[in-house]
Amino acid sequence: MKRERQPTEEEFKKLLSWLNPDPNHASDDFTRIHSRLTRIFTSRGCIDAETLAEEVLNRVTVRIDMVVQNYSDPLRCCIGFVDNVCHEYFRDQQQQAAAKDPPSPRSSEELEREDGCLRECLEELRPGDRDLVVRYFQGDKSARIAARKKLAAELHLTVNALRIQACRLRQKLRQCLQMCLERA
Repeated sequence: MKRERQPTEEEFKKLLSWLNPDPNHASDDFTRIHSRLTRIFTSRGCIDAETLAEEVLNRVTVRIDMVVQNYSDPLRCCIGFVDNVCHEYFRDQQQQAAAKDPPSPRSSEELEREDGCLRECLEELRPGDRDLVVRYFQGDKSARIAARKKLAAELHLTVNALRIQACRLRQKLRQCLQMCLERA
């Protein structure tokens, strides 16, 4: 994750005065926002939530002159930075995991067994759900986006509702696959 530089003392003082003009209460507000950010990162499954909360506050502090002009609510401003920091955190986690454990090559028998189990699990789905899963996950990235919008329109769903439905079906398939592979 790209780390922001440490804020200067002047930037930090500006942040505190933006949080609360009363210096006695500014540090309390800072602590309250830090705590809230930590809870948000924890709820999203981030292990190092406190460090990520500090990173958000650093990013806001470094940009304090611009932030003060564009935001009236410090908490909402900080929460606006959470998605990017969280996304960067999980991307880094995936890259580190991929670097540590490259997947071992699977034999053709394993691949055939997985393929057979997938076909079996797809057959257990209702025809409409099976069609949704196949259409939702087919194609390359750019084609998938347009296809998913079209599929959502056909099913009279929002794209987000379609995403949720596909996620639930994928979870069902994953459980079925695990059970099938354990039997095999």
